[in-house]
Amino acid sequence: MSRGVAQAARVLGVDDALLKRWALLFKEYLSPHANPTKGFARSFTDGDMLVLLYVFYEWEDEPDIEAIKIGLHRENHQEDAFREHLYWHTPLLQAPPSDLDETWTHGILLAGGGRYERFELARNYRFVAESMLESALNNRDLEHSAYPVLSAYRHTLELYLKAIGEVDETTHSLRRCVHLVEKRHGEKIPEPIRKWILEFDRIDPGGTAFRYAEHSGGSGCAEQWLDLAHFKFAMGHVFRTIDLAVLRSSRTCSIAAVDRTSELVPNGGLPGNSR
Repeated sequence: MSRGVAQAARVLGVDDALLKRWALLFKEYLSPHANPTKGFARSFTDGDMLVLLYVFYEWEDEPDIEAIKIGLHRENHQEDAFREHLYWHTPLLQAPPSDLDETWTHGILLAGGGRYERFELARNYRFVAESMLESALNNRDLEHSAYPVLSAYRHTLELYLKAIGEVDETTHSLRRCVHLVEKRHGEKIPEPIRKWILEFDRIDPGGTAFRYAEHSGGSGCAEQWLDLAHFKFAMGHVFRTIDLAVLRSSRTCSIAAVDRTSELVPNGGLPGNSR
C-alpha cells in the first residue's frame, strides 16, 4: 500500500522532518514517489517502508550512513522482523497498488461485482474441499478435520446445485436446490447421486451443522457413522455428474445420462454391465 508522510512517520515512530531527511539520504533505495518532483505529494510504498524500518533500526545519535547503505545493499531490510513490524500497521483491505501486475502473486484483487462466474467459484471451493479431505485422510487426522471438511463440501455442493439450476432465491436447503434443478431440467437427478445429496441435506438441512460448536442437525439420530473414504468417492461422482451436465449443456444435455461416462452407472449398475 501507499502511505503519506504522516502515516509513514507514525509507523516508524519518528517526526516528519526526520522521515524526509531519511528519504533524501537513502534515495537510491526508495521508489521515485518517496522523493517526487515539485507539485506531487511524497508517498511511500511497502518496499520503501521496509527500507526506512531498517534505517530506523540502525539509526544512532551519530549514525554511520555508509554502514546503513551497505546493509541495504545486502537487502538486510528484507528480514522478517521488519516485514512483521509493517504488518502490524497495515489494514486488511487496501487500495490496489499502482504497479499491480502478474508478478504480484501474494494477494488477490477483490471486486465488488464478483470475481468468478458461478461454476468457476464452485470448482474453486471443490478443489479446496477435496485437498482438505485428502490431507486429513493421509495424515489420519479426521477427528480434528472432519467438520471443516464437511462444511467445505456442503458449501461446494450448494454452489454446484445453484449453478446448474440457476437458483437465485435465498436458500441453503440442498433439498430445495435439488427440486429447482429437476424442475428446470424436467427430469430427476439419477440415483444414487440424488440419494447422496438428500442424505447430506438430512444431516445438515440449513448449512450450519458443521460450522458451529453447538448446532441443531437434522439427522434425527444420536449417532451415525460417516466413512469419509466413501464420502470422498460419492461426492466425487456427484460433482462429476454436474460438471458433465454443464459441459454438455449446449448439446441437449440430459442430467440422467451424464454419469454414463463415469465409473459408476446410475441406478446401482456396475461398470460394464448392460442393464
